[in-house]
Amino acid sequence: MRTATTAVLLFLLAPRASAQTACRLEGVWQLISGKADGQPYPGSTRSLKIITKGHFAVLSEEARGVQELKTAADSLQAFRTMGAGAGTYTLQGTTYTETLDYFADPAYAGRSVSFTCRTEGDRFFQTGAFPVFEKGKKVRDVKLDEVWRRIE
Repeated sequence: MRTATTAVLLFLLAPRASAQTACRLEGVWQLISGKADGQPYPGSTRSLKIITKGHFAVLSEEARGVQELKTAADSLQAFRTMGAGAGTYTLQGTTYTETLDYFADPAYAGRSVSFTCRTEGDRFFQTGAFPVFEKGKKVRDVKLDEVWRRIE
C-alpha cells in the first residue's frame, strides 16, 4: 500500500515540478536553428546570444554578399545583413522576457517580448511571438522557434 501511495504522489507531483523548472540561461549561445512563422532561417544566418545574470545581447549576421567594403554603398549593404539587440531580461520558471534597451529599429527600444524557454544539456529552446513594427506601429507578430547551443 505504501509503495502504491508513493507512486501516485510521485506521478501527481512530477508535472508540477517539471512545469516550474527554470531555464539555465547564463552563458554564450550560438544559434543552431531557427524558424519564423514555420519557415527556416536562411542557412547563412549566424547568431550569438550572450546572457548574464540580468542582461542579454544578441548579434546576428546573414551572408554579406560584399566581402571588401570599398564604398559607402558596400558598407550599407553589409550593414543590412546584420542585426543586434540588447537589454535586460527576467526569468520566471519557463517564461523568459527580454526588454530591449538597444535595437537597430528605435520602435523596439523599451519594449518587452516574452518567450517560453527550456534548457536541456547544452541546448536552449526559445519560442514566442516577436512583434513586427512598420513606421513605429505594430503590424503583426512573427512566431519564432529557435534552438541555441551553449558555447561558453
